Amino acid sequence: MTLGERIYKMRTEKGLSQGDLSEILEVSRQSVSKWENDGAIPDLDKIIRLSEIFGVSIDELVKGENLFSAEKEPHAEKAAEIIIRKENSFPPRKIIGTVLLSLSVIVTVVLLAAGGGIVGLVLSSPLILCGIICFVFKKNIGLWCGWAVFFCVDIYLRIATGISSAVILNFRTLLFMIRGGDFIRLLLAFGQLAVIASLLAITIFRFWKIPLESKKLPVIFWAVYAFMKIAMAVFSASHLYLKIRNLLLATYEMWIYTLSHSLYVWIYTGFFIAAVVLTVRYFYTRKHKTI
Repeated sequence: MTLGERIYKMRTEKGLSQGDLSEILEVSRQSVSKWENDGAIPDLDKIIRLSEIFGVSIDELVKGENLFSAEKEPHAEKAAEIIIRKENSFPPRKIIGTVLLSLSVIVTVVLLAAGGGIVGLVLSSPLILCGIICFVFKKNIGLWCGWAVFFCVDIYLRIATGISSAVILNFRTLLFMIRGGDFIRLLLAFGQLAVIASLLAITIFRFWKIPLESKKLPVIFWAVYAFMKIAMAVFSASHLYLKIRNLLLATYEMWIYTLSHSLYVWIYTGFFIAAVVLTVRYFYTRKHKTI
């Protein structure tokens, strides 16, 4: 029996369709089909995940061995060798990450030499973050890079223009901008809101079918998000906040306040996004019982 035949046998024994297994592993159904037809071999992380799903050891899955049998499949050693070789190779994502990080260094150095100062670091920050993402993550790289680029653009717009998507959620500020005819900044705010809503929708769509049977994690993220929002509201109403803000205004260092405030906002926004995705996963799992 080949590796593909074993995957097919164990999948059907678990009562899973190819679509179910592809959703759990976060791969396409075509990938599962290729594995079962011996047209491709899963990566090592997928082999490990498959062994966990089927409740067998990696040796039993790859080689057809178990604690009660020393029998080896004829092509088992070759399959294991290919899996190890694929894991040890330098994948395309790391090549792209190396290129992005190299470009970020070039951009920063060139702009620093031209007297651009911190502008070089600002412009190269999306390249740096996307380069790091290519090395750290093995999947959903495009999605994480989308969030990283939007994060950098949003921070820059907050510092350079003082505008963010939050103004749309504040009725007084929104009315003031409309009456003042500040339509360009208003358009930017709507654009930021549209992008973050789109990224959130894509993130939910990408992860909502991944099983999550415990509600503990969503509750924790919602609690942290609520705590950070309340802490921000309390601090913003304090005299210390006003003193710090006035001091930065007097020394023309308002960008420090804007940057620190923006980073804090993004931290609790991250908890909000994670809480939403985890909540959707939990309710989807309860409804469909994927595993």
